[in-house]
Amino acid sequence: MLGTILILDGISTNRIMLKVQLSASYYHVVQADRIADLPSLLRRCRPDLILTAMRLPDGNAMDVGRIIGQPDLTPRIPIIAIAAENDKESRIAALASGIEDVINHPISDRLLQARIRSLMRARLSEEDPYLSAVATRELGFSEPVASFGRKARVTVISNDSRTALRWQMALKSEGRHHFTVHPSNDIQALLADPVADAFVIEVSNAPHLNGLQMLSDLRARASTHNAAMIAVVDPANTERAVEALDRGAHDVMQNGFDPAELMLRLDKQLQRKATFDQLRASVRSGLRDAVLDPMTGLYNRRYALPYLSRTLREAVRDGTQFALLLADLDHFKRINDEFGHLAGDAVLVETADRLHGLMRPIDMLARVGGEEFMIVMPCIDSASATEAAGRLCREINARPFTIKDHHEPVPLTISIGAMVGLPGDILPSDIEGGAKSLIEEADRALYQAKNGGRNQVMLSPEQAA
Repeated sequence: MLGTILILDGISTNRIMLKVQLSASYYHVVQADRIADLPSLLRRCRPDLILTAMRLPDGNAMDVGRIIGQPDLTPRIPIIAIAAENDKESRIAALASGIEDVINHPISDRLLQARIRSLMRARLSEEDPYLSAVATRELGFSEPVASFGRKARVTVISNDSRTALRWQMALKSEGRHHFTVHPSNDIQALLADPVADAFVIEVSNAPHLNGLQMLSDLRARASTHNAAMIAVVDPANTERAVEALDRGAHDVMQNGFDPAELMLRLDKQLQRKATFDQLRASVRSGLRDAVLDPMTGLYNRRYALPYLSRTLREAVRDGTQFALLLADLDHFKRINDEFGHLAGDAVLVETADRLHGLMRPIDMLARVGGEEFMIVMPCIDSASATEAAGRLCREINARPFTIKDHHEPVPLTISIGAMVGLPGDILPSDIEGGAKSLIEEADRALYQAKNGGRNQVMLSPEQAA
């Protein structure tokens, strides 16, 4: 089954006709005749979309929208209202209440199916498991998503300049967004301008003037793929509306151009875009934060260990050498005990800055414990790695650390354990085990550096031998 559709209509023949149409397209159809049963029905069947009559025995389509909008009952489900006649006032009221679309009797099966496919695609993207996980309260994304904090850039596309200008003037009277016009036969010039947040595209009946190709091109390009796209079609040409939806239009003005209706549809699509822009930004931010130490800005253990495994895998494959260094500040506990944890945090931040300043672009520096740092240095031989580790020691002990509210700078040193080169007994099939053994060797070297007086670099016992 392609999904579950709930049909709400007080007239049984209407429900039966819709069920026949939708079942033939492999949708699972659930029927109801009144709004009163909707809350419990939603909990039982979890529909992917609702088809509702504009008027019902105990309410109307707007009442359905209000129930769907209650987050304790169900995630937002797209709604298509079916009107008995082409009533502009009712259509505007329905769209203003949050209903996705209104389709008039007699119902075009092809148009209805295309609109359902379009809304189903949008719903699937909204419920992407990864974005949903980032958005949960457990992961800290409980803030309401923001709408556009500025006027949106909307480009009106038509091959008839008079039509485009007339539409632009009508839309500008609304005053909410910044509208520009553009011909439909020059996508390169369009992309040279600042990328629009939304496109309103005239789909003409003339084959050589229709905007369908422009719609496809805009949806296919990375810079415009996420923009909102609304097609305006001739009311008499249902096939153009069907094709526009199937080519990726987010919405279609199937009754032709109307500025009030278009603004409602445009605002809904811009809000959807704002939601997903914020979700995408949250994903990127969450991925970045997941691998960074919030105090120092260095990589954390979650990033460092897989990085070490990748470096080892490449070294085994290519026969190259690399170095693993574990560095630990000496007597760091004294800083926290004498000057407080804020002073200790400041020392860690400055230590990270000093160490980072000596890293090569290909090196990886991570904070993997309280005052412990890991450095992975690809493509380096034993002598060069030992020299680099010595520079790190000198960088820490050469300049005392300034402690806030303490007039005397405090000297600190660092000890480093190093595992350099490529152990010959690591097999490509046991990279994870090999990485673990490298850390153990470097840790033993660090232990020796601490026991041997601190402020020094020690090679692993295996290599020292």
